[in-house]
Amino acid sequence: MLRILKYHWRAILWIILIAFACLMPGDTIPNTSFFSRIPYFDKIVHFMMYFIFALFLMSGFSRQYGKTSAKAYIFSFILAFLFGVMIEFIQEKVGRSYDVYDMIANTLGVIVSLLLFNTVKWILRNIL
Repeated sequence: MLRILKYHWRAILWIILIAFACLMPGDTIPNTSFFSRIPYFDKIVHFMMYFIFALFLMSGFSRQYGKTSAKAYIFSFILAFLFGVMIEFIQEKVGRSYDVYDMIANTLGVIVSLLLFNTVKWILRNIL
């Protein structure tokens, strides 16, 4: 358990943040007029949440094993995808709306993150 926390604490914290943001009552979400004017802003937020989640998962595996293997990519995809689907179904139970387009945005965020992981890792290591 401590080994998982050592390498994956960022992903675990991010899961908690996603769960909190997606499961809080809908009437408590601020409706800022600026953001409401951006087309598909909600989908952009879902995409980015899962893009970052998959980066944190892959980063943890990279640190844990010293490399990124095909298994890490597959496990990261399955874990992030299933979490995104699960959150959407749970939302319906807590008075929020189930949205298949949110699941699509989540999944696209994960896929793009995994495709760009090595590039992002290189940028963070060499530029930032």
